[in-house]
This record gives sequence, C-alpha cells and structure tokens, in this order.
Amino acid sequence: MPYQITDCRTLTTTQLCGAMNEAFADYVVPLSMSEQSFKDFQIQRGFSADHSFVATREGKVVSFWFSSLPNLEYEDRAYTLSVGTHPGHRRKGLSRKLLEAVIEKQRQSTCSGLQLEVVSTNTKAVTAYETFGFQCARKLRVCKLSNGFRSAGDLEGIDFKRIALTELPKNEADFFDTVPTPQNSRNAMTGLVAKTQVVVAIKGRDLLGWGAVYDDGVVAQIAVQRAFRGNGIGRGILNQLASLVEAEHLTFVNVDVTTPSINGFLDRAGAEDILQQFEMRLAI
Repeated sequence: MPYQITDCRTLTTTQLCGAMNEAFADYVVPLSMSEQSFKDFQIQRGFSADHSFVATREGKVVSFWFSSLPNLEYEDRAYTLSVGTHPGHRRKGLSRKLLEAVIEKQRQSTCSGLQLEVVSTNTKAVTAYETFGFQCARKLRVCKLSNGFRSAGDLEGIDFKRIALTELPKNEADFFDTVPTPQNSRNAMTGLVAKTQVVVAIKGRDLLGWGAVYDDGVVAQIAVQRAFRGNGIGRGILNQLASLVEAEHLTFVNVDVTTPSINGFLDRAGAEDILQQFEMRLAI
C-alpha cells in the first residue's frame, strides 16, 4: 500500500504523540513523551495542524514534519518543531515529500523560509537537511547549572520580585544581545504561562533585568540591561529562579555561542555543557 501525505488537522494528540515516540525510540536516549508533555511541546513551539504534515500507511502515522505558522519575530520564517520517521519506514524519501508539502502550504502565506535546530553530532540528520537546502545559521549551546547557592555579590538597594509575564517590557532591545530561539520566545512563554515563573531585578523605578523559568527547571530567558551588567544582578536572578523550581539543575537550551555576554556569564557561574545544536535555515 502506498504512503498517504496529509496535514494534521484530523489527527489526534494520541496519534501524533505516539508517532513521535516511535520515531525516536531507537535513539541513544529513547523519547517517551506523555500526551500532556506533547501538548505543552506543541503550544510552546507554535504547532500548526494546517502547516504540519504526516505520511500514513494503512491508517498509521509513520513519518511527520511538524511546523508552525510563519513568525514575524523570525523574519517570517516558520519553525520546524520536529521531524521524524518510524525506524521501519526510513530511507524511503518520506521526509523530502513531507518537506515539499510543508513548503507548498507555507508559500500560500507570507512565509520566507523554515528554521530548525539539530544536534550537531547527528551527522546523518545534518547531512539530510543540507541535502534539502538548509544552511547553518548559528551554533547553539545547551548547558546546565547545579541548582545550589550562588554568590551574587553586593546587591544593596536591588529588589527581586516575581511578576506576571504580561508585566515585562515589550521592547527588549536594551536587554538582549541575540534573538532567543522560538521555544524561549515571549510567545512560547505566553503559551505556557501557567508553567512559567518570572523574576525581575529592580532598583527604585529602574528595571535592571529579569529571568523566566519553566517548571522543569529550563531557563527560558535571563536578561540584564547593558548599563547594569557586571554587578551580580544576573547571579541574583539565578538564585531567585533556582528557589522557584525543584529541578536538580537549571538548564539553558539553545544559547547562541557567538554571544560573549551570556556565554561568559554562564561560564563564570560554572555551567556544564550538555550538547551543541545547529540552527539551520531554508529560504523558500
């Protein structure tokens, strides 16, 4: 029986989550995602059923390309949440067919291209994406910090408090030196607002910086206004974030390795590298 290529509008969470778990079951660390975790994954990364496609055979999802809508924050590129194929159906050209379907759909809107992340040591996947026309745009670091006490230095006159996500400034230009990847964006945190906690550092009426952490200990954002860096404010924010979660480590996912400010800060704090990823982009 031939494979059928369809979008995801009629498929259930159970079907899509099961397909993802099966596709990554033979990895070094097999994926075992609950349906709730999969729903969070979809929300955080902007899943669009209209723009995501699967290959089915005899009614079973055997390959998928999950995509978001085009995002203005990323120059109208659409984000690829995940791509995978059941081990028994690989090397049959399914990913290419799914990519073609995704591109055809995205071209009906304002989409300028696609972007995704791939583990740098996964040479087969990197090569496959390069064959599809993707190019490496930046290298990203994934690291962790032990969730223990960290000296923050002299922070006299600086107050730390929790706030609602909606209270953060819309203009982030004075705080960020690089653009967060989609799963760490403001939209991602808004989607998971019930599982996101935000702490700000304030002196008088001045907002000096903030940090945001998901319930699992993944730090979505940490930012200090340029004029106030080097004074222990970032460490102070880390201390506050660490106190809000029960995770053994604070994890930083997809830190741009070419940004000295955040990498220097993490190194001084004792960050331990886990892996590196490539952010790859395809113009359409």
